[in-house]
Amino acid sequence: MAEEIQIEEMLEYIWMLEEDHGKAESTRMDDKFGNEIAKDYLNKMVEKKLISLSNSSIVFTDNGKNRAKSIIRRHRIAERLLNDVLEMTGDEFEAGACQFEHFVNEEIIASICTLLGHPAECPHGKKIPPGECCTSARRKLGPVINPLSEIKSGEKVKVVYVTTKSHASLDRLSAIGVIPGLELTIHQKRPSIIIQYGETQLALDKDIAENIFVRAV
Repeated sequence: MAEEIQIEEMLEYIWMLEEDHGKAESTRMDDKFGNEIAKDYLNKMVEKKLISLSNSSIVFTDNGKNRAKSIIRRHRIAERLLNDVLEMTGDEFEAGACQFEHFVNEEIIASICTLLGHPAECPHGKKIPPGECCTSARRKLGPVINPLSEIKSGEKVKVVYVTTKSHASLDRLSAIGVIPGLELTIHQKRPSIIIQYGETQLALDKDIAENIFVRAV
């Protein structure tokens, strides 16, 4: 089990290196995991046909890429759950997501993804690889979940998820109660978007409203 967890950690990091830098190199693995561990496990991953090595470059096989994609998806779905629903932050938040990715199966991830409204990004703005549940939702529910900016004046909706990349905006929205599960009404669309929930009215910039996804109530 410990070996498989280490391999998953390294597959996840290779994915993130490709995502951030366009390629993964063994020197970066050395910096992250230490030279001996990196060398040992990279060789094991070659034996398992998860990666291939060419000088210092690391390249996924199809099997390795699919496995890394699944790990990344589990981690980032976990981040959305811990952030949006459980309101966890800091070290506890990251540690929880790391534990989650290794011990939760795909059926549970699909259920959580559906519960959260099939979010496209994690709280850090990184893309969440879509699963089959997301593809099915786009076919069946595409028109149901929409950005708040596209909702007509007078309609009542429920917040499904928020994808803003701005931590300040996310914190502000959370602080005033604009979180998944909130039911609100579009009070007006112009000149600014004004929402109402309970006795509260709030004006939102369009770029913020575009990142709040809702469904009709």
